[in-house]
Amino acid sequence: MRNINNRKWISNISKKSMKANRKRNLILILAISLTAFMVTAVFTVAGSMITGMEKSTMYQVGSDFHAGFKFLTQKQYDKLSRDNKISELSYSIIVGQSTNEELREDYTEIRYTGEGNAKHSFSFPEIGTLPQKENEIATCINVLDDFGLSHEIGQTIRLQIDNGIDTYEGEFLVSGIWKKPTATLANQIYVSKEFQEKFSPTWQNEVDMKKFMDVDSYAGSINPGFNFNNAFNISGKMDELKMRLDFGKEINEGVNWAYSTSSIDPTSMALMIFLLFIIMISGYLIISNIFNISITADIHHYGLLKTIGTTNIQLKKIVIRQAIMISIIAIPIGLLIGYLASMIMIPLIISNMISIPVTMKFNIWFFVVSGIFSWITVRISCIRPCRIVKKISPVEAVRYIGYSNSIKRKNKRTHKVTPVTMAWQNIGRNKKKTISVILSMALSIIMLNITVSLVASFDEDKYVSSFASSDFTVADASLFDRYLKAVENEGVSESNIEYCKKMNGIEDIGAVYMSTGFHKVDGSVLKKVLNFYETIKNKINSDEAKELETRIFDSHEIYSCVYGIDQIVYDKLEMDAGKLDWEKFKTGKYVVISAPIEGSKDDAEVAFYKIGDNINVEMPDGSTKSYEVIGIGKIPYAMGSGYSFTIDINIMLPSEEYLAHSQSKGAMKLFMNVDDDNIDKVEASLTEYCENIKPLLDFESRNKYKEGFKEMQQTFLLIGSAMSLILALIGILNFINLTYTSINERSRELMTLHAVGMTYKQIKNMLSAEGVIRIIFTFIAVFTIGIGLNRTIVNMIAGQMIMFKYQFVVWPMLVSIPIFLLIAVVIPKMFSWQNRA
Repeated sequence: MRNINNRKWISNISKKSMKANRKRNLILILAISLTAFMVTAVFTVAGSMITGMEKSTMYQVGSDFHAGFKFLTQKQYDKLSRDNKISELSYSIIVGQSTNEELREDYTEIRYTGEGNAKHSFSFPEIGTLPQKENEIATCINVLDDFGLSHEIGQTIRLQIDNGIDTYEGEFLVSGIWKKPTATLANQIYVSKEFQEKFSPTWQNEVDMKKFMDVDSYAGSINPGFNFNNAFNISGKMDELKMRLDFGKEINEGVNWAYSTSSIDPTSMALMIFLLFIIMISGYLIISNIFNISITADIHHYGLLKTIGTTNIQLKKIVIRQAIMISIIAIPIGLLIGYLASMIMIPLIISNMISIPVTMKFNIWFFVVSGIFSWITVRISCIRPCRIVKKISPVEAVRYIGYSNSIKRKNKRTHKVTPVTMAWQNIGRNKKKTISVILSMALSIIMLNITVSLVASFDEDKYVSSFASSDFTVADASLFDRYLKAVENEGVSESNIEYCKKMNGIEDIGAVYMSTGFHKVDGSVLKKVLNFYETIKNKINSDEAKELETRIFDSHEIYSCVYGIDQIVYDKLEMDAGKLDWEKFKTGKYVVISAPIEGSKDDAEVAFYKIGDNINVEMPDGSTKSYEVIGIGKIPYAMGSGYSFTIDINIMLPSEEYLAHSQSKGAMKLFMNVDDDNIDKVEASLTEYCENIKPLLDFESRNKYKEGFKEMQQTFLLIGSAMSLILALIGILNFINLTYTSINERSRELMTLHAVGMTYKQIKNMLSAEGVIRIIFTFIAVFTIGIGLNRTIVNMIAGQMIMFKYQFVVWPMLVSIPIFLLIAVVIPKMFSWQNRA
């Protein structure tokens, strides 16, 4: 055959072919737009999540530098500054800590900073300047709020500063202020270089460093931050830098983990790949099916083109050009709608997951990647139609009808012919189309069921109890600020407890008391501690390892937390071994201890003591008393101190026994359960009490976490349902398209059946039966493959969440059955009437 090299001719043929198939084009545009919409939504949400989490993490770290060092001397800093493989080097110098009562509940650092460091630390003054004179400071508006001042420069603040060796109290003039990001952990007060050098001189060498380190202070130390040429493999570059500088393990390094956690974790990556796979498959099934149907309808036309000398390559170009022209219209529509939908979804998702304000920004790369992915899906969908055009000869094209008229049988059987039996035979005539429609519809039902099962697997009690083990928790306000280093563990006095007991509606009330110290170990217990240390020493940093070795090897002691607990706490203990028996426990002769590992199946196996052992407990008043171990377990996170040590032991005593050996009678936390009728009244009373009567106290409510749980559920339900709805729409479109074109393709066959005596009603019933059979096979796939996928995917998405408890939900499948059956029955009859007309 001769090669007709005429692009304009190919373009004209493609355009005329499209004009002749307007209905097909509309369905294709809708299908490709939906595919592009879902791809855009996934990429935009995922990309914005990465950016949002990266920014949130940077705020928590307090810097957007790639890395930095801590507590350097001037000599070490000068060495660092000469390295030519780092850039944007800047630093801050620790001056001390504020001892102002106004800042007691709001962790605040006092430093000197360079301009570059302030900008990279999200703390450069938005109004005013960094301090220039000795008596000037720059700070965030949170500090001004703590002092009850307006958000203006030029005001005076009286600061009390402690650097570990000396103290200072004096008046400072506010020269600059800024708004601190919500996720940033610490407030900053920046002083001038002149004041810093007078009060906390820069460490020049190891002698200066030792002077402050001996009193556990870092005042005067230089804390530099810097960037590498890119954010790839920061840890590796940091190791190389330390080697060049000859910095050993004694130098504290910091790699900004925002650049490692901003990439999607393996589970999220797997979920994203799965979603993209589902989108591509669903898009492929309908787009490929439409093109196949189009090729079948136009096959005679392509056969004639071959007869006049059109080559296979040119025929392929005609098909591809039609796909390109439709995609030029459809893909931008999908991208735009996907972007607009993302503007609604992204703030909702990120605000519930990482709790930071989100501003939706246009990112051209989201559109580029989404557009390419959508086109790849369309292009893959064209492969099979192009093969059909390529393989078929002009003679075969005349006879080609797109399905097999012959069905091979081993034995000839005689049976009654009904619309249903005829429908069954027709289903097998084009298995590939039937399978594509079945898969397309099954995907939507499976996706909906996964969404509902996922939401149902979020256990509200498990979620809420991990944060609040009672209706109300009262404690010193510092305990509710997880960023504060200094907290008050004995802030709830006896009078506070008595006040709360008098509130109406109290069903149960009790407290937990706590003191920290050291627990002496010897003999077999020391041997267990040493063995445990050997298993973890390679997982901790050198400073911590050195401290532990001193404690264990030299002093034969480990950290301990001694708890005094009331029954409300005892009943919530999470036991690894032993049984809860309050009557026996409250006698004061027994204790429950913790294991060094928590959350493992073998917690009790690695415990330093066994049930029945005697343990000498160092009490808060300094005395030592022996108790029998009655159980091994742990206090719930929400009821405990919220922190632990690498190797430690928690010892739980009844509160009466604890208080008998404690000079302080203040509780760490007070827990209250209230009847439903008085929840709001008690909350109002506690609000009044903590804000106006005892401002050093604060409280948390279980309802606060219930609201957060419902918001998270709604987020997952919204996103999953939206995606399921789109997949369902694609599946139904595929079903409608197959039904419509099947009737058109078989119009002569249907007319022949009518001519030989088959009524219109029987024809309609046969077509409806075909649809019903497809739906039956769809639900067979859903109830077999779908159930297995349900557990796998739900576990993959939420299996590691603290509130996860797998629940398989069947009702979405059952509800879908009559809906899809109705579609299967009604749609063929609608087209059947059109065919009759």
